[in-house]
Amino acid sequence: MKITKLLLICMCCLIVAPAVWGQASKIPSKPGVLGFLDPNTGAFRPVPPAGEESPDIAAATTFTGTITVVLTITQKTAGLTNVICSAETFVLDSLATGGRSYSESDTVAAGPLVNGKRTCTLTIPYAWGLLTQANDNMSTNYVVSGTTGTTGLPARSSGLSPLDTRKVPANGVLTNLAANVTL
Repeated sequence: MKITKLLLICMCCLIVAPAVWGQASKIPSKPGVLGFLDPNTGAFRPVPPAGEESPDIAAATTFTGTITVVLTITQKTAGLTNVICSAETFVLDSLATGGRSYSESDTVAAGPLVNGKRTCTLTIPYAWGLLTQANDNMSTNYVVSGTTGTTGLPARSSGLSPLDTRKVPANGVLTNLAANVTL
């Protein structure tokens, strides 16, 4: 009886052994680069290694200013009564060390229809703590959308991205942008 039990235990071990060995990885893991994909630009940003010194956020300099976007809308789509304008500005800071991004936006209702034209004036104040202002670019884009009545249909929209891309200006600078839009 003892020999039967011993043989049974040995056979169980032999049957289970391939399944246990199958759990071990036979293919060495492939080295890769840890990072993230920036949804605004589509660029891959690697994460700095853990041993690397990260930038001191307290050392960032705050840059302030105001971006004004004036949109002149020529309305060719009949019946649009509700016209909304939006503008957004974003900046990516310190890309060499993984980066941080800032985004500011403004949304307003367009002015009344006068001689087939409407006007939107969007004002975007900003205050960004930047580490590498001399290397940073800010991009501004807009979207104008119009609907009829209370149902919101039909709808029409027009946008441009980027409307403008430039180096982040010196502290306190007013940036004025303008565009013509047809709905």
